[in-house]
Amino acid sequence: MFFLIYTLLLLLGGIAMIAVGIAVKEQGKGSRILNVVIGLAFFGYGFYLLFLFDGDSYRIFFYVFVLPILLIVRAVKARKEAREQAGAQQFAGGQPFPVAGAPQYPGGQQQPGMYPGAGHGQSGQAFPPAQGQPAPGQPAPYGAAPQGHPGQPAPQGWHPNQPNSQDRY
Repeated sequence: MFFLIYTLLLLLGGIAMIAVGIAVKEQGKGSRILNVVIGLAFFGYGFYLLFLFDGDSYRIFFYVFVLPILLIVRAVKARKEAREQAGAQQFAGGQPFPVAGAPQYPGGQQQPGMYPGAGHGQSGQAFPPAQGQPAPGQPAPYGAAPQGHPGQPAPQGWHPNQPNSQDRY
């Protein structure tokens, strides 16, 4: 009876390790190969004992009881870590936040170069223009006076009632 249970455990453990090695893509390549090779060895030895063996003695490997469980748990942990890592990347910066005033395109994409924090070597401006301000390179609307941001001094020699260069008739 023990012989039958042992060979069935060999066969089932081998099939399980082969399946995990093939199906769980989040593992490293070496881990996947290890699962498949050990699974084939277990299955092959179980097949040999069950169908081809006709001797008196055989070897009992206690790895049959422990190793499949360890390798399957390791594969499940690798899959879980990969999913958590993918979720963290998506949460942390997978999609840019919309910029106020930036035109939206189909699929939720923004105009190229309008991402906040565009830095060295990236095209586009670092920050969008303030609310009510024209974008760089665009003329101010008629009658609009330059406005500073709170805490910034006005341009030198400027006062609120001074006409703009664009106010000419």
